[in-house]
Amino acid sequence: MTGKYIWILVLAAMLFLSGCAGSSDSADDDTLHLAMSSEIVTMDVHKTTSDYLVPMNVFDTLFSVKKMEDGSSEIVNNLVESYEVSKDGLSWHFTLKDGIVFSDGTPLSARDVKFTFERILSLPESTQTDFAILIEGAQDMLDGKASSLRGITAEDDLNFTIRLTAPFSGFAALLSTPSTVILSEKLVTEAKDDFGVLPEKTIGTGPYIIKEWTRGSGLTFEYNPRYRGPEPSAKRVEVKIMEPLVMNLAFQKGDLDILDCLLLDSAIVEAIYKTDAYRDHIVSTDRLGQNFLMLNEAVPPLDNTQVRKAICHAIDRRSILNSIYNGDGKLEDGIFTTGSIGFSENNQGWLKYDPELSRKLLADAGYGNGFDLDLYLDSTSTDSVKNTLQIIAENLLDVGIRTHIRSIDHASYLDIRGSGKMSAFWSVWLLDYNDPDNIIYTFFGSRNNTKVRSNNYYNESVIDRVAAAKTIVDQAERLKEYEALEKQIIEEDAACVPMFSLEHLFVVSDRVESFTPHWAGWSDFYLDQITLK
Repeated sequence: MTGKYIWILVLAAMLFLSGCAGSSDSADDDTLHLAMSSEIVTMDVHKTTSDYLVPMNVFDTLFSVKKMEDGSSEIVNNLVESYEVSKDGLSWHFTLKDGIVFSDGTPLSARDVKFTFERILSLPESTQTDFAILIEGAQDMLDGKASSLRGITAEDDLNFTIRLTAPFSGFAALLSTPSTVILSEKLVTEAKDDFGVLPEKTIGTGPYIIKEWTRGSGLTFEYNPRYRGPEPSAKRVEVKIMEPLVMNLAFQKGDLDILDCLLLDSAIVEAIYKTDAYRDHIVSTDRLGQNFLMLNEAVPPLDNTQVRKAICHAIDRRSILNSIYNGDGKLEDGIFTTGSIGFSENNQGWLKYDPELSRKLLADAGYGNGFDLDLYLDSTSTDSVKNTLQIIAENLLDVGIRTHIRSIDHASYLDIRGSGKMSAFWSVWLLDYNDPDNIIYTFFGSRNNTKVRSNNYYNESVIDRVAAAKTIVDQAERLKEYEALEKQIIEEDAACVPMFSLEHLFVVSDRVESFTPHWAGWSDFYLDQITLK
């Protein structure tokens, strides 16, 4: 046992003896205390693909996801009062709920919906264009041929129609994602560059307002008294930025109410929280999404399919899952993971840990003596991810691939990945909405999508098929096509190394009566889904 793990277990024992599910007598009855391990970059939802805590709780979507007791989920109306879809599936007419206002009192209108999607398409830094691409006229806006989105018509304050270029059965689910929260045209226009930067200029219709954002320290949410829905139990939420070990100590001391076990070293989770003492304080949910080792086909020799297949068979996924994540998950051999629509047993079971096969593939490709490979690491990654990459590096060295783990700051990491020049890296994708399109189109639906995720997938005909699959009306036919695409991209083309899906564990303090995590197992969650005692 390494010195690191001996130290961790000693610390764990000390913490365990200090008490269970700590609670602070000084805690305000209606204040919720949380922590995150890294700073958010922006509060502007159109400029991020990861910072969703603010959009989820300060803003609202047209639809929302309701998680059922059996673990399934359904799409329900949120800002929308009612809607109708034309027989051809191209025209969606919506009526907004009357009387909804932003937290400053500005009324919500159908024109705000049109503005939101136009901003997604016109903002130079937008990361959310995929969520609007099917709307009629979207491509013209992206190409600079139009300044307005002709596919959305606001008939009056409450009624609007969205016209699609092709039918898409998952459109209502798409409109439930944080990426599509509705912004105020008036408030965003007035705020200019301060929107998403200053709390007082970042205003939504959701249950909370941002009271304070101190970079490097954290965020403070307060209840929005103009919110149309049920009043949340926690009227104030303080979110502090902490290193995972500090976070764990704070929870034990009673200074935190919810602890995200995914941020902790697995040795601590196993020694402290997977015990009888915490049995009634554990809240778990499946993470609907995939963990990948991404491979950039624009970086030699990763442009060689045999080399990529060699990497796939060189990694001992089961060992990583068991040693780093305590076995809390399931090996996944495809893009679509267990529990997600599109998952197919037919595409499971093919990927085996086989170093001998890996060496043969490398030799056949002309790399019998191996090669050097940069493996990128976001410096803000959890210890689990860092340890995972270490094991991957050892596995690859065993077959002759000499990896160099390059740990860089978060901003630089995102810049390099977005430029399409990151050679290999760990990637996690959790579903935004439960439809196959959400993950396969995001990574492989266009040349630009493959570039900004530093994959640079080369198979143009497959990319075209991925883009077309979302428009297939017959669901059985559509799922059959996704199954074929998954097999081609992952098994035949080895575009990346599929790893595993995980179970997400949280621990709650004695102050928490109930807590419902995000339906897809995100670390971000809806604050109004927490009830304090």
